[in-house]
Amino acid sequence: MQTGTQLYQRFNRFSPDTYERVQHSRVMPPVAVDLGELMGIIYRSDKWQQGKPRTYIHFMEDAPHLVSNVQGDQLYIVGGSYRVTERGIEG
Repeated sequence: MQTGTQLYQRFNRFSPDTYERVQHSRVMPPVAVDLGELMGIIYRSDKWQQGKPRTYIHFMEDAPHLVSNVQGDQLYIVGGSYRVTERGIEG
């Protein structure tokens, strides 16, 4: 079984500087609002070049759906066929 640290190292190609334990809901709520297809993701990361963040844009081939809880303060990605690998976000 892969750990969070192992996935981080494969994705970024370096070890994490720190570890942080956070409290958050780990389960999707029983009712969610479908906001539409998630066609892409834009994020900033220093993956592959520690300390030198870059902006990455990924368009989804098999688009998952972006949904929200009914309070409108938490987003979830549901479905699709993407995966996180050493090459980045694929699919």
